[in-house]
Amino acid sequence: MKLTIYRGSKEIGGTLIELKTSSTRLLIDAGYPLFLNGSPIEDTIAKLPSVKLLELGVLPKISGLYTWDEPAFDAVVISHAHIDHYGLLKYIHPCIPVYLSAGTQKIVELSQTFRIVDKFPINACTFKMYEPFSVGNIRIKPYLMDHSAFDAAAFEFSAEGKTMLYSGDFRGHGRKAVCLERFIQNAQKQADVLLTEGTMLGRADETVLTENEVEQAVAEAATGINAPVLFQCSSQNIDRLVSFYRAALRLGKLFVVDVYTANVLFELRSLGNHLPYPSGEYPNIRVFFPFRLTQKIFEKIGQEYARRFSAFHISKEELTIKGKTILMTARPSIWRDIEKCELRDGLFLYSMWNGYRDTEYQKKFEASLLDAGFICKAIHTSGHASVPDIQRLMTELNPKRIVPIHTMIPSAFMNISDKVILQEDGKKLEI
Repeated sequence: MKLTIYRGSKEIGGTLIELKTSSTRLLIDAGYPLFLNGSPIEDTIAKLPSVKLLELGVLPKISGLYTWDEPAFDAVVISHAHIDHYGLLKYIHPCIPVYLSAGTQKIVELSQTFRIVDKFPINACTFKMYEPFSVGNIRIKPYLMDHSAFDAAAFEFSAEGKTMLYSGDFRGHGRKAVCLERFIQNAQKQADVLLTEGTMLGRADETVLTENEVEQAVAEAATGINAPVLFQCSSQNIDRLVSFYRAALRLGKLFVVDVYTANVLFELRSLGNHLPYPSGEYPNIRVFFPFRLTQKIFEKIGQEYARRFSAFHISKEELTIKGKTILMTARPSIWRDIEKCELRDGLFLYSMWNGYRDTEYQKKFEASLLDAGFICKAIHTSGHASVPDIQRLMTELNPKRIVPIHTMIPSAFMNISDKVILQEDGKKLEI
């Protein structure tokens, strides 16, 4: 087997990996980059034509992969539904099968439906966690992992007498921490190569809380607050939504989600799990319909995505009256709705990566909250593995060689293990 990292050997996000045997060619992840020339990538870049994206390196030069090529890949395997791992799928030849979990497929489809990403065809093949499948002569076993993306996977790739493990993005401090245990216990020991993420190696000063500790911190921060409690997190970070939902139960508050977040919970619940979602089964969950988002649903998306929550709707008038009893999702795009509901003098909890707070859009939103009398506080924990969990993964799997990926500081791995080899983007590694 031959391994080529096209992007990710010395940056976070934008992951693209090729695994090739004598008869089979796989792409593992198809990530849109978070950085370009060392700086955060601008939103306008995504709208450029593909020829320009190739020039800039947003699209790495890979023969036989893109829509304009003769397809020469047997499959694409996607680890999870974060843009920096699937955001280039729109450029990939539609004849190439894309293997992904049911949860990942659902989130990608929702992102397309709500026009968060462009619509594009996917030749989708869903896999089930822990059930091996084959593409050509490569045997692939997916493992469910704990991450801030729902239904994220790690993989074991075996062919030609060799094995490569790929951790994907993972952590050991979420609500599914047991998944890391299962991966360590069941994945092949002394594999030829372990490809592992190292996002947190560059964030030594960042506090790592468990999701239970996040829940506890939210409950403590909101205890005694006889006023609206608003929170901001990704609508696709299901573990975090559950943490806030459980905190609302402890506080005796209504848990209010916007109609997009409601759809995420509704669609993922349909996969056969026990996620809380707006329904008669969860009477303390209500759905708020922000004006601009609701208008978009009725005019461009499909009114069924709003009407399915009619029985659980909470109106602006109700929010004004019951404002002191709510714990509600908030984001910059619904500030005018918050203002019209006369929600004031409460608590705002920010629960995302702190770097996003530096954008002008976010700064303006939080300034408006401060003007309305809100106290702003950050309660967050990373979706990525702590350094001790990375060390444990490497030690207990005991591979022959370790290749860092999804990290800004690959050289930091050298301090953890003498089995680490630093790979350059675009260079082949014989496994």
